[in-house]
Amino acid sequence: MKVETKVGLLFLTAIALVAAFAYYLGVLNPFSNSHELQLAYNFAGGIEVGSPVRVMGIKVGKVTSIKFDPGMRTPEGEEVKLRVTVSIQKDAWKTVRGDSKFFINLAGVIGEKFIEVTPGSAVAPELQPGVLVRGEDPPRIDQLISQSYGLAGKILDMVERNEGSVTDTIEKISALVTNLNKTLVLLDKMANKPEFAKVVGNVSQISEDLVILTSRLRGPEAQKTLDLVHRLVWRLDKLDDKAIREFLQKEGIRARLF
Repeated sequence: MKVETKVGLLFLTAIALVAAFAYYLGVLNPFSNSHELQLAYNFAGGIEVGSPVRVMGIKVGKVTSIKFDPGMRTPEGEEVKLRVTVSIQKDAWKTVRGDSKFFINLAGVIGEKFIEVTPGSAVAPELQPGVLVRGEDPPRIDQLISQSYGLAGKILDMVERNEGSVTDTIEKISALVTNLNKTLVLLDKMANKPEFAKVVGNVSQISEDLVILTSRLRGPEAQKTLDLVHRLVWRLDKLDDKAIREFLQKEGIRARLF
């Protein structure tokens, strides 16, 4: 075999080995069964290359790269500095739509971090491979702990400075509860007495009478009476003392009156 043939075979073998190694690592896969998606975050929350991507709790892909991109902006114009590239299997791609959400989640208390994708609605448009989508930033545990410490310190400081006021308030609340309990006991005792039952019966009877009275006042006869009284009052309003004296002094009025 010629030397040139040996070199050519060795070259082809090296290329085949490199391609196989790239296929094994996932860098090169001409028969890929997945689509890539770009996610924008401002905080990765422990996500790493190789972290799983799940849809409805099922692993359908993984994180392929994480890059800093200071000049990146979302289609809405928001400035985001972290680009996370994920691959999602084609059979699950149809569930990833325009209204899907991309959360960074934690499996258990100390489990691995993964990206959870909420399936979109059927009416939302399907995402195109490679498009940039804004992800949901995870909560900063360190900030939450720091804020909790600060809040606890303020509460302790307030209690220490107002210890007397807090004690007085608690004592007043305790006295109020005690008095309320005594009042309920007295009411319970009174409920067993016949006089109390008689008073309750009288109040009930008065309430029924008021209901009857008000229902009659709303009737048509009551409305006619109120209209007559209203017209009479307005007719008397036009009379004054002088007009009444003149009316009584007219001829025949005295004779008729006396």
